[in-house]
Amino acid sequence: MRKFTTLLFLAASAGAQPQAADVLAKVAHTYAGLHAIHVVATRTDTLIRLGDSLLSETDYELDERPPGRFRAWTRSGNGEGLAVSDGATTWKALPKAKQWMKQEVAGVADDADEAPEPESQNQPRDLREVMTRLLVSRFIALAQIAESPEIAREETYSLGRTKVACYVITARTKSAAHELWVDKNRFLVLRDIQTSRLAAGGGLASTKIETKVKKLELDDEVDDSIFTWTPEKKWAEVEMLVLPQEQHAVLTGLVAADFQLKSVSGEAIRLSDLRGSVVVLDFWATWCGPCRRELPIVEKLRTEFAGKVQFLGINDEDKGMVTAFLKKNDYQLSVLMDGRRDVHRQYGISGIPTLLVIDRSGVIRQHYVGGPSEEALRNSIKAALGGA
Repeated sequence: MRKFTTLLFLAASAGAQPQAADVLAKVAHTYAGLHAIHVVATRTDTLIRLGDSLLSETDYELDERPPGRFRAWTRSGNGEGLAVSDGATTWKALPKAKQWMKQEVAGVADDADEAPEPESQNQPRDLREVMTRLLVSRFIALAQIAESPEIAREETYSLGRTKVACYVITARTKSAAHELWVDKNRFLVLRDIQTSRLAAGGGLASTKIETKVKKLELDDEVDDSIFTWTPEKKWAEVEMLVLPQEQHAVLTGLVAADFQLKSVSGEAIRLSDLRGSVVVLDFWATWCGPCRRELPIVEKLRTEFAGKVQFLGINDEDKGMVTAFLKKNDYQLSVLMDGRRDVHRQYGISGIPTLLVIDRSGVIRQHYVGGPSEEALRNSIKAALGGA
């Protein structure tokens, strides 16, 4: 929930009807400035083709307090998934299968001020990202890309037992029409209808996606106790879980995408220029507890494999903060600054630390989400050195 870069405020005088674009800008500013959010919502997807309709319903509950803490739950049909993070540990669970897993990994917030168009096919990777995109960041994106927005009318929306006065705003994006019920006082979206037409099986189909908010709490109303989780006694711990709606990007075996970034000292480094050397990329942040525990291992192995392996940290924070952190801990790791998060997005980074071991030919040989053990990382590096 980063700061919205183009802040537009309501210019209408008191009592006058505001412009729809101003209302959407205020919506974006509100979501971008949230310190915490708890939202319960239901999404209904309807596909109509050749007179037949297919309907599905999904329940969501999202709690988020950046940096790093979240609780994301969803249920659709027989599928139910849960992901929880206290900022240092992330738990995932499939309640009906009674399976769970744990990662020492902190969540990274979606790029709210640069979120893709709502109907974009660039899908987020994990459940938390899916829900943040659906319930928060897409409204920031809409304020930037909406075409010809209008306040169609004013209506009352039932939020629990409360009647909320709303602006009903209509707008278009590249391939969809949108209708938003916006709380007139808090500038939050309580109902969202997206409709579009698409080619399907040689004909045309229409889709309707409707999201209704059932409960909405902000900032101090969000209880910190929900950002931790303990499995039931009889549940089985497993090494990997794929939760409903997750789109996992498995990078192992792929050629590492090229990029160029500047280090904290100002040196421009291009990944493709390092072909012929084994490279370890480490995505991390100073605030991330698991990263702080993992960095001494990376620093130790950097010294151990000096001259054989290139170790590169990638960080999206302020350069001065990173420089001070490195100096305080006497880390010699070369850190590349990714302030715009272009490389984070390029590699689909949704949790840190994330480490990639890349062999001499540029192929990713190991992909770790969450800090690996010293032995595991050493063995992966040795394998990349010996297998090229």
